[in-house]
Amino acid sequence: MMVYHFCNEQYGLQNIEKSRLKVATVMDLNDPFEMMCLSSEDPETRKSLRFFKGRIADLYGMLCFSRTYASPVQWGHYGDRHKGICLAFEIDDSSLHTVEYRNGRMIFDPESYLSKSKEQKYDFMLRQLRIKHSEWSYEKEVRQIFLLNKSQSIDGLYFMPFSEIGSLRQVIVGCNSSLKKSKLAAVLRRDYPEVEIFKVRTAFKQYKIVRNRDDDLWL
Repeated sequence: MMVYHFCNEQYGLQNIEKSRLKVATVMDLNDPFEMMCLSSEDPETRKSLRFFKGRIADLYGMLCFSRTYASPVQWGHYGDRHKGICLAFEIDDSSLHTVEYRNGRMIFDPESYLSKSKEQKYDFMLRQLRIKHSEWSYEKEVRQIFLLNKSQSIDGLYFMPFSEIGSLRQVIVGCNSSLKKSKLAAVLRRDYPEVEIFKVRTAFKQYKIVRNRDDDLWL
C-alpha cells in the first residue's frame, strides 16, 4: 500500500537526511480521546481505563499515515498550511492498522474483558489504538503500531528508520511551498536518487489537492 506522511519542510528534509520518522506516543497525539474509546458509568472503572491508557502510552508508539495526499485539510493541519512536504512510502499491508472511525464510544464490560484470553486482550488493546471519532475520518488514517523499545531513543524522543518502515517512493511538495526543486533533489541524491518528486496544486473544479503536471512551473 502507498501511504502518506505529512510534515513541515524543516522536519521533512531532516527525515530524509537521517532516513527516519519521529514516532508518536499516545500522550503526544492531538486527540485526547486516543485510547479512550471505552466508557463506563463507574468512576473506578474509568480510573482504571485512564491508568491503562497511561501504561500503554509508556510501552507503545505509532507512525501515522494517510491513504491519500488529496485532502486540503490534511495539508492544512499537518503539512504546515500547504508549505510543507509529504513523504510517500510503500508499506506491506500486513504491518498497517486501518483506523476505525466511530460515532460513539463503546461501553466497557469488565467481566467480559477479564474472561478473554491473553491473545484476545492483546487484540482488544490494538483495537483501542486504532479507534477514533468519525469527525477524524477525513484523515483516512492507517498506523504502524509497535513497542517503543523497538525504536531508536534519542534525547527522550523516539525514531524509526525508513528501513523498518517501508520504501520511500515519493516526496510531494505543498502548493504554497517555496522549496526549490534543486534543493530537494540534492537532499535525496545521496541515498534516494530514484525517489520521485513533484509539487501539488489546488484542483480546478474540486476541493482537493492534485499533482501539478506542468513541471516547468516548479523551479
